[in-house]
Amino acid sequence: MTRTKFNPGLDQQPTIHRDPEPARGADHAAAPPLSVSRTRLSTSDPDELAPALARLCPGVTLRPLKGTAFRCELGIATVGPVSFVTTDWTLGGRMDAATLHDRYVLGLAGEGSRDTEVEVRRQRLSMAHGKRAILLVPEWPVKIQIPAGGSGRSLTVLRSALEAHFAMLTGHAPPEAILFEPDLDLTGGGGATLQGIARLLREELERPALSPFVRSQFCDVLLTALVTIPRHAGSHLLELAPPRVAPAVVRRAEEYIAMHAGEAVTLADVVAAAGAPARSLQAAFRAARGVTPMGFLKIRRLELARQMLLAALPETTVADVAGAMGFRSAGRFSVDYRKHFRESPSETLSRRRPTGRRRGGAR
Repeated sequence: MTRTKFNPGLDQQPTIHRDPEPARGADHAAAPPLSVSRTRLSTSDPDELAPALARLCPGVTLRPLKGTAFRCELGIATVGPVSFVTTDWTLGGRMDAATLHDRYVLGLAGEGSRDTEVEVRRQRLSMAHGKRAILLVPEWPVKIQIPAGGSGRSLTVLRSALEAHFAMLTGHAPPEAILFEPDLDLTGGGGATLQGIARLLREELERPALSPFVRSQFCDVLLTALVTIPRHAGSHLLELAPPRVAPAVVRRAEEYIAMHAGEAVTLADVVAAAGAPARSLQAAFRAARGVTPMGFLKIRRLELARQMLLAALPETTVADVAGAMGFRSAGRFSVDYRKHFRESPSETLSRRRPTGRRRGGAR
């Protein structure tokens, strides 16, 4: 199996320190592709809705607003550690939780929704569509008063996954639960970026034929955005210059990518195989290869796609190959392919090598 070498002079770089922990090596298996599970429920009975909410945030209690009936439509799409939650409260409601247990929550108001009142640790906040969101931490008590006609477009993340992602990036466990400031401004800066990433992943999950490669990549991006954009007690660790690592770390990462490029590889997989924190690995990879590890993975997938095109059966299309190698769209794949190989994938496909098969299976 061939692979591109960008800088043959890598071995001449100085070694600054030894690997921070033993690497798992290039035989570390990539995580299995993330599947999507969906739940939809429309009910006028709070007791019917409560179990679905409790699976997301154990300990949450739900009741109608005083003096009103109850009506809610709930949708949950879960991919790996992330769940996207849509709620439409025809007659409003109230949710209380003494603790969110094992979940971080990014609470967003839906389009057209009236402002939703939130009390977090006796601090009164509000969710307003496109303006204000809330970031909730597992230990915090929370009370949410939802007006009639209110709606939410929120997400939850498993605590273990978010804190493991922080450790993967920095090489350090978070000093405590990641204590975000609960009030998040969505009108610009990092808040607007975070909201855009959350919206994009939610929209992608609604596509029926979404590649498992893309699911994994988007979840990685979302977890990175949650850890790096809002301020919290561990932010200073993300601002320190990453320690430099030995050239062998980059080689291990490159070998792992070459072996597993046809799988749903994430940055966490590459980091585990290389045995260095993600930020250190990314800096070393840029210095040695001119790209990030995930950029190198993309190049390797383009190379594999080229091999597939040259050996394709007559009925194979460019879209088939793009999907098989995890590209979001054939159009984006074609742009990247032409940039790398100076020809379109269709031109490569037209030069396919004979495979010994003809249409109809004749030989």
